Amino acid sequence: MLKLSFVLLLGFWASLSVGRLTTSGRDFLYNGQRVFLSGANIAWYSYGYDFGNGVYQSDVKETLETWLTMIANSGGNSVRQWVHVEGQNTPAYDSNGYVTGPDRTGTIIDDMRSFLDFAQSQNILVIFVLWNGAVLENQNTINLFYDDAKLQSYIDNALKPMVAALGDHPALAAWEIMNEPEGAILLNQASDNPCFDTTPLANTDASWTGLTIPMENNLKFVNWQTHAIKETNSASLVTLGSWSEHAQSDAYEQSRNYYTDACLLAAGGRSLGTLDFYQFHTYTYTGQWDPSEPFKVTATSYKLDKPLVIGEFATVCGGPESSPTLFQYSYDNGYQGVWSWSYNGGPTGSTCCDNQTTQDSGMLQLKGQNNGIGGAVNFPIVP
Repeated sequence: MLKLSFVLLLGFWASLSVGRLTTSGRDFLYNGQRVFLSGANIAWYSYGYDFGNGVYQSDVKETLETWLTMIANSGGNSVRQWVHVEGQNTPAYDSNGYVTGPDRTGTIIDDMRSFLDFAQSQNILVIFVLWNGAVLENQNTINLFYDDAKLQSYIDNALKPMVAALGDHPALAAWEIMNEPEGAILLNQASDNPCFDTTPLANTDASWTGLTIPMENNLKFVNWQTHAIKETNSASLVTLGSWSEHAQSDAYEQSRNYYTDACLLAAGGRSLGTLDFYQFHTYTYTGQWDPSEPFKVTATSYKLDKPLVIGEFATVCGGPESSPTLFQYSYDNGYQGVWSWSYNGGPTGSTCCDNQTTQDSGMLQLKGQNNGIGGAVNFPIVP
């Protein structure tokens, strides 16, 4: 009996030592410690071709690992890394547009695991972004929003196998269903259900791709995949990166939170398909932030009940503040994370993309910080 009790006690302490990002109210916890996610969007090295079908074991792996090392050396603890993007390379579509697997040759899961393994060695958490709504031209992927059977084929044959294989990896912080789906929505569509009514966004700059996906279809797309992730791995966190605060908050004019639990359940009906934390992006092209943008207000002003991350920003499309100032502002004003855009801009940067030195300076500002307001920035990713 004593031996059995000792074995059970060992198992209990072992379970406590396994690291996992979790949420508690509006906070992130890692191994029970309050933490702040500070880092960068990578977001890709080869757009749509980082993982799967043998592409990773080329210069992709070497470059991504170099960037992870640089981010870690600057004090970053998290990255946002894109996976399918528009569906050019993965998942595997058949001639009728149904998904038959995560990729054609069976390397994507090992590729993603290799990326996670190296991230763990650098004490970096990874948010895997599945899809991109800011640019979406692949008709097979567009069809997933309209054809339930095709969406289910992706869930069964690609998403669930990836989550089953990778969901317990210590470096996997969260899955993100889509980057900026508002780029592809049908704008100014009235509905009796406020969850599907996009008239509040009519005078914003949403819907820039030329696509007209109804908001209800978009929310079902999110709900079904989120449910599948949590059905496969109940500890997984899921988020979505909106193009601005206008789509994830009811607190300001021309805004509506379309991604509440109630809205996602109304659209898709699958009980586990709700987000664990909010995330929106912020840019300005006038040199001054709008009054409702995150670097002008506190996180609590958005009146959200979950953690909130500033998922993208760049000083070259921002206000007058420096990157260190904006990283510090995020930490001091109730946000639970901030990720600069984007590390693939290299040493020079590009349009609305800071160079790596600028991004490093922001992460260095927060390196080692740990107080009662923001939480720990640097912590070990335990095996």
